[in-house]
Amino acid sequence: MKTATLRITIGLTLAGMLAGCGGPSLIKAEDPPALETPPAEPAVTEHWSVSLGADTPPGYRIEPALMGERAFAAAANGTVAAFNAESGERLWRQDLDVTITGAVGIGESGVAVGTADAEVILLDPDSGDVQWRQRVSSEVLAPPAVGQGSVVVRTGDGGVFALEADSGEQRWLYRSGVPALSLRGHASPVLVNGGVIVGFDNGRLGALDLGNGDVAWEASVAVPDGRSDLERMVDLDADPAVAGGDVFAGTYQGRVAGIALSSGQIAWTRDVSVLGGISVDDSNVYVTDERGRLWAFDRRNGASVWRLDALEGLSLTAPRRYRDGLIVAGSDGYLNWIGLRDGALEARYAVDNARVSAAPRVDGERILLLDRRGQLRSISVNQQ
Repeated sequence: MKTATLRITIGLTLAGMLAGCGGPSLIKAEDPPALETPPAEPAVTEHWSVSLGADTPPGYRIEPALMGERAFAAAANGTVAAFNAESGERLWRQDLDVTITGAVGIGESGVAVGTADAEVILLDPDSGDVQWRQRVSSEVLAPPAVGQGSVVVRTGDGGVFALEADSGEQRWLYRSGVPALSLRGHASPVLVNGGVIVGFDNGRLGALDLGNGDVAWEASVAVPDGRSDLERMVDLDADPAVAGGDVFAGTYQGRVAGIALSSGQIAWTRDVSVLGGISVDDSNVYVTDERGRLWAFDRRNGASVWRLDALEGLSLTAPRRYRDGLIVAGSDGYLNWIGLRDGALEARYAVDNARVSAAPRVDGERILLLDRRGQLRSISVNQQ
């Protein structure tokens, strides 16, 4: 069984290192990298900014979400709130008596959060009223997936729970084996038509039937290798990216792979230790690795397109498309713009003196950012 003493916080090598570091140092931004040719600082407009009132501890995955004209966010202290995405006006706020560890999952059925006390809570997206609370088997360290009449969560003990969106009643439970040692955290489930894609700590990716939890297929993205438990860690903690008929997934100390959504057949692999996240567009797959490098691979065959090393040493979020480039935020408190064609670091903007571990959300011309001090802001880059 995976125990708390054996888990590792993302961004630290050993649990003992966490005990030796103060909490504020894990929230405060790192020193930015020394760049030979500093890129430009873009002209940025901050449209609004609000504080959710609590730091995000290491190992918690709390991210903002967008649905229509509304932005949703949560904080570890139990706060969940909705805002007008255009003006930042608060529409509602709910103060739950819980420690939120995985948020925010959003869908037409509601706003879902997971807690340290093994609970899933669904709130009404219009009023913030609690619709239901459901116990699961362990803490939830990633945003739930909400859709198709379901709320699906991964739990820290290797469980996948599918809950009825209208009642919270458990529809099914799937369990995967858990290694003796793993990173603290896990990927969010990804809903597809009639199914859900889930990554596990043993390096495997599974497709489960959303109706009954039956396994449609499983694929080994990486196989544990090494003498020690530390060397054999191959957690699949980055959210899988689904595009068309393909799934793209990657593991820590393992590989990134292109996989057929219909069958689970692996089309290609590349040896990259994935930690930050994965995104995909019509041409490429973009991956942030454990060293703070950003890769672009041809989504058809995995061929290398480019690699950005300038941010090496930082902890980076998953990259996101913005206009005709990519954006990625990091532990130095900067938002970075990268060129799609050659992977050049084109611009950097200092968001605040706090780490950013939540991937940016893009809403047309605007970027929604949540830092680890609980500050949520909406910004855009002025056209040159």
